[in-house]
Amino acid sequence: MHAVPGGWSAATAGAAPLLALLLVIDLGVSFMGPLVPQIQRDFRVSTGAVALALGVYNGVRLLFNMPMSRYVARSRLPHTVATGGAILVAGALVAATAPVFWLVIAGRAIMGVGSALFFLSVQFWLARLATPDTKAQLFSYHQLAGLVGSALGPAAGGLLADWLSWRAAFALAVGAGLLTAATGRRLPAPDPPPATTASAAGAAPRPRAGDVVGPGLCMLAFLFFHGGVLTTLIPLYAARAVHLSAAAIGTLLMAGTLQRFVSALLGGWLVRRHGTRPVVIGGLVVLALSVLSFLAVGSPASLVLAVSLVSWANLGGSFVIAMITDRVPEAHWGTALGVNRTLGDLGAVVAPLLVGFVIDGFGFQAAFVVASGFLLTAALTAAAMTAHPGSRLQRAAAPLREA
Repeated sequence: MHAVPGGWSAATAGAAPLLALLLVIDLGVSFMGPLVPQIQRDFRVSTGAVALALGVYNGVRLLFNMPMSRYVARSRLPHTVATGGAILVAGALVAATAPVFWLVIAGRAIMGVGSALFFLSVQFWLARLATPDTKAQLFSYHQLAGLVGSALGPAAGGLLADWLSWRAAFALAVGAGLLTAATGRRLPAPDPPPATTASAAGAAPRPRAGDVVGPGLCMLAFLFFHGGVLTTLIPLYAARAVHLSAAAIGTLLMAGTLQRFVSALLGGWLVRRHGTRPVVIGGLVVLALSVLSFLAVGSPASLVLAVSLVSWANLGGSFVIAMITDRVPEAHWGTALGVNRTLGDLGAVVAPLLVGFVIDGFGFQAAFVVASGFLLTAALTAAAMTAHPGSRLQRAAAPLREA
């Protein structure tokens, strides 16, 4: 892969427009949190009903990931990127103009379908562009683009909601979708190679189940961390136990996101030196243990240190897709990436429910221990599943596979 000015590979330069769209789409789908109070007030619904509008987005992606992944595998990527943007626009318009609350839920569900199609297309796109020399760099930039969009989305959504209304905030999704629909078809991307056809997929060697499910468990754990620890447990603990204001909590989480920018680049450097599996699984083990640092938090300063620790430890999440493509033949990427995204969204859906139940029943300390144990169990199980056939770890995991 030849280099281009500035030290970028040709693959990285070719992915730059796609990564820009990824940033915009992430901004356009992550604005919903600050809108909850206004939506609840305008429609006079319960907190649980508004939570349903938030959760249906991930729930619909959970249902559509597998069929969408197989559709993307046999389609032209510019087409699926643009179509995902168009579906996102349709869902955002339904939600923004909804005269009744159930249409807000329906709009969010349609947005979930569009985002599933877009994000899976991005994963296929980067995986096809990447080479062993560029993989770490591409997926580092993938995580950076997502982090920037996810960090800006809630701030922009809250600003529009306060300035105009919660309906106006959906303009972020409409604008992002329109830009993607208009430009996605023009992006130069590799067409599906012959290996992705149904006949070639049947002829290609079938991947080991562990090479598909193992990385999926890692993705489940990373999104469990995001939904259960970062988005639910840390803000609640900061408010109730450390008595921080909403503004202070937002600043704390933003500082953690900024540190994750650098940890993504660190993860890329480690992948280049050691490969994807050690970084993904080893990083997940470190992340699980770092969650236990919150057991020692008793002041704002110690909370800042704990958030910094988990932010630096979270360096392997963006390389799960690279880990799959290292181990699974391209003819089976449709199934493997669909399973991976489905397990990830399952973690995002389950995490707040589990964490909330443990907090209510046993307190914050128990919740941090349970979250850490969940992450560590996923990491060790994934390590056993993805170990080299015949290794000591594979033999030890035999009873688990038979069960």
